[in-house]
Amino acid sequence: MPLIAVNRPYPYVFFLFFCSIHSPTKKISVMTDLYIDLEWFFNQEIFLVGYAHCVTDVTLLYDESLTMENIHAMLEPVDGYIYFYGPDIGMLEKNTGLDIKNNFRCVNLLKVFRNIMPGLPSYRLSDLEAMFDIHRTQNQYKSNIFKLAEDWRNPYKKQQVLKYNYEDVANLVRLKKLVFGLFEIGEECLEGWRM
Repeated sequence: MPLIAVNRPYPYVFFLFFCSIHSPTKKISVMTDLYIDLEWFFNQEIFLVGYAHCVTDVTLLYDESLTMENIHAMLEPVDGYIYFYGPDIGMLEKNTGLDIKNNFRCVNLLKVFRNIMPGLPSYRLSDLEAMFDIHRTQNQYKSNIFKLAEDWRNPYKKQQVLKYNYEDVANLVRLKKLVFGLFEIGEECLEGWRM
């Protein structure tokens, strides 16, 4: 069992725990995955959907572009996994009426990271980004998520919210790739973490 030291703001040593059926030579097949990050109001109405199939193709759906047609277009090419962090899939299902969990292979990366890196003081996405040296330019909402919905309604600050969500999605792709590579997470393990 290899020992991996991560020398970042949290000086922890992690042990690599293999799934009982994990084979380090088997990697995730080449498939079209989806990474999503949603923003919603206090009444749980979604106002922004950020998504990507890879780190270089982040798309934001909001205002007139936030339609069922575009949600279907986002999901259509997916034959791999849908990755998210937290309650986003449930919120998307609630707002659209789609049965995503039963029609796609959905993986909550929060659950995965808690399993493979137990004992961290925080599993906030911003803390994991810092730990793995993933930078962002839009930080103000990491400490006050309630301000995000307020700023969305302000035409002068809306671009900041869009940039924040864009970076959330791009960094989710980066973080997943880094952590899965570091811990050699294969498809067999993912099947155990599916929703």
